[in-house]
Amino acid sequence: MEPIRHSEHLKQYVKRHPDNQMGWYLLGKYYEEQGKLAKANYCFIQAGDIFEAFEQRRDPLSEAQEQVRAQAEHAMEWLRHARKRRLLFRWGAIAAVLLLLSLLLPLRHDKQEEAAPSHTRPLDAAAVGVVYVDSTENTDLGAAMVKLTADEKRAALGIAAKLAPLDSWRNWNGATELLFAVEQTTQGGVMEMNWYESRLCDCTPADAAESYEAYERWSQEQEQRWTLSSAIRQYNNRTDKWPASMADLVQPYPNNTLSGDTPLMQAMFAQLLAQMQDAASASGSGEKATGGGKSGSSAQGGEKASSQKPASSSGTSSGLSADPLRIIVDKSAHRLAVLSGNVIVRSYKVGLGGDRTPKGTFYISEKVKNPNGRDDGPFGSRGMTLSDTRYAIHGTDEPLSVGADESLGCVRMSREDIEELFDLVPLGTKVTIQQGGLPDAVSVPESRFRLDPKQDETNPLRTYAWLD
Repeated sequence: MEPIRHSEHLKQYVKRHPDNQMGWYLLGKYYEEQGKLAKANYCFIQAGDIFEAFEQRRDPLSEAQEQVRAQAEHAMEWLRHARKRRLLFRWGAIAAVLLLLSLLLPLRHDKQEEAAPSHTRPLDAAAVGVVYVDSTENTDLGAAMVKLTADEKRAALGIAAKLAPLDSWRNWNGATELLFAVEQTTQGGVMEMNWYESRLCDCTPADAAESYEAYERWSQEQEQRWTLSSAIRQYNNRTDKWPASMADLVQPYPNNTLSGDTPLMQAMFAQLLAQMQDAASASGSGEKATGGGKSGSSAQGGEKASSQKPASSSGTSSGLSADPLRIIVDKSAHRLAVLSGNVIVRSYKVGLGGDRTPKGTFYISEKVKNPNGRDDGPFGSRGMTLSDTRYAIHGTDEPLSVGADESLGCVRMSREDIEELFDLVPLGTKVTIQQGGLPDAVSVPESRFRLDPKQDETNPLRTYAWLD
């Protein structure tokens, strides 16, 4: 190999020997000394492994590619942070509202402290509160968050939920979706928030198993609140006074407003009664309340409009109706639904009598067990007379007739359904029989609603002659 003495020799040498990496490296060092970095880098790239061996670093092209990758990763990281900043800004606005409310609420409480009713009590630290939203829009989610974090009756665990739709109704027994939960911690002023839907938080959803268990317990308690508050309301309708205790509601036939009770209903009675009395006083309606019973219904007539909405222990804050439970019978679909506002609490298949079943507004004027003197007679184990007529909602010894038009005008139900309905709705409940309006779907839970029986609800003095 001929000796390499200066740049021209190097240039000619690499032209004749383009694969000689040492030649390229020496030419590159020459250009580097001359300050011609672009030419030097080109030579160093051609030198490959020789450059890396002598310089103890990667060639300029690899370094440039590494820099480009680093810059790209930096840009992506910036975009991710920018997205998080947008989410933080969105929820920061909600947090600002919450902070403002937290500053204003103590002032309002100080002004109302002397007027606070004696029956109010702090909520149990283990309590669960639920707020229902109609959509997952920011406005609905923000309003739910305010209720769960700033409401004076906020619970230790607050859950935002969305009931499954059922036609134009909300389905109590459907696949309820839990959206997020707010839990108060032992540290004062600190709350822990868990999101259960990634589409709402751009995050990995938290485990919702414990919240679903808590929600299931709360929903069972809510059904007891519905029944108890409806019973208190209907007792007031019938007697023009408020019940003094659970014993007034759980009496033997014919004053069996309720078919029994539960330990929870006994525990919540005093507070629920006081809330309803306060609501009635605030509306200016005095003691008399409307919404069902003899004062508001007839066999074929309408019902007097309710002058106020009674409060419940959870209805006002949860977004559920506080009106008494009511019943709709859809003749075309052969369905009987128990409703609270626009929520279908239960929907059963029923047997009817076609044109023999009248349309109109009624109320449950009588509730009786074993109307034939036994639980397997023509009217089954339970019966509820409609507005002192010969029409009734009752069981049947012909279960195959449920879903058909084979009765003489009454509403027939299967044994399991009529026994649950008998416990769920109190004496005085409004019943509307109409053509259409209910979905075809049946909606009942796996575990049925049951009360602990406390009194004799049979009537041995009468032979019932409903129109079957």
